[in-house]
Amino acid sequence: MGRSSLLVIILMTTVFAGTLLTLYNHMVEFPSVMVRNQLYLETENASDFTLRNAIRNANSIEFLKKFLGSDFSFEDNPTFTQVFNNYHIGTCRVDSVCYSFYNSPTNFMVKCYLTGSLHGQKVSKTAEMAFNYPLSALGKKPNVIYLEMEQLLLFPWLYELLGSSNDKLPDTSGNDYTGVYEGFTLISSTVPWGGAFSRYCTKFNGINNYIQVAPKATNDSINTDSSFSLMCFAKMDKQGRYGHETEMGTLMWVPSNPSDATLRNKPSAGIWFVPNSSSSASGTMHFAVTQNDASKTMLEVTAPYTRTADIFWFLLDIPFYTGHLEYEWNSFGLTYHNGVLKGYINGALVGTAAGTNVRAYPSTYGMSIGRKDLRGGSFSSSDYRYFCGVMDQIGMEDKALAPSEMLSWHNGVLSPAKIFYVKD
Repeated sequence: MGRSSLLVIILMTTVFAGTLLTLYNHMVEFPSVMVRNQLYLETENASDFTLRNAIRNANSIEFLKKFLGSDFSFEDNPTFTQVFNNYHIGTCRVDSVCYSFYNSPTNFMVKCYLTGSLHGQKVSKTAEMAFNYPLSALGKKPNVIYLEMEQLLLFPWLYELLGSSNDKLPDTSGNDYTGVYEGFTLISSTVPWGGAFSRYCTKFNGINNYIQVAPKATNDSINTDSSFSLMCFAKMDKQGRYGHETEMGTLMWVPSNPSDATLRNKPSAGIWFVPNSSSSASGTMHFAVTQNDASKTMLEVTAPYTRTADIFWFLLDIPFYTGHLEYEWNSFGLTYHNGVLKGYINGALVGTAAGTNVRAYPSTYGMSIGRKDLRGGSFSSSDYRYFCGVMDQIGMEDKALAPSEMLSWHNGVLSPAKIFYVKD
């Protein structure tokens, strides 16, 4: 009995000691939790103070000249970081502040990085605020080519007549493609989103307007492969070109082989519209990819679509701009991945077509916007199927965007940011 009682006493003592140790540990940790909570509160206040000062600096030309030089331009979308050396606000150290502008002094974003330290505890804080900064600029742009029509210079055809090279639309994806305007191109004071500086896009009159993007000599990334996406925004004139109302309107056309009679009407990838009749604004949108299989199969997705814009009226086959561009923008896109084609309207999936798990037909001819690319023969204007309306935000991605990504791109372009915290 004595041995049993001793074992019970030892066991009870061990349990009691463990309980005391647990209580002690919690008592030791309690002040650490309080310190960390205090740090979170102080870094929150310090970040608010830092952002307020950053916003004031972003509106100071003298401050901007100090970091960017006196010859900076907002149209260059300047971005710079102000780094601090041991600058403290209470227990917080401000490490840096990043400034980003988009085409205008009123469209900017500031982001601050802070570190808080107290009684051996450390926390990091990042806070961000944007004013009229477009969501499209926050997200990732299409990385093969991206033509934004608000970059267009006034009357590009005039520069061409004068022998200037300023008639080219720059590629903002970073790959330095250039879109060259053909025909009597005018500009339009409408864009899908309101954050642009110049706020212009191109009108296509359905007669002779189109944009040609030339391929590069080697390793052309417009060359379609096993996974890619095409996308653009457009307003289609509900009547179309006078006298040719039943002709389809080509938005984007990546030619397979424009000189081959069996392939010239089968694009490597393309998006176009076909009206139901000459008097109808309704019709079908077509999304197509030609596969690199033995029979050169063209996968195609079609979806009903009704044109709503009233942009031109025609007199003796000459288009006159009506000035009415308040009609809504629509986005159109396609993705191709390992033999599966998907079509999108306004970010929503409208159809899927599955073929053989092969790459798309390889293209080395660049991209045509606003008409088909036809070569090696004699063609009338009706063969090219010119687009009638306005287009903007024309891009290509080197992967098949997921449905959520296509919707995010659509929403991001249409809904610019207005004063909001991105992260706080």
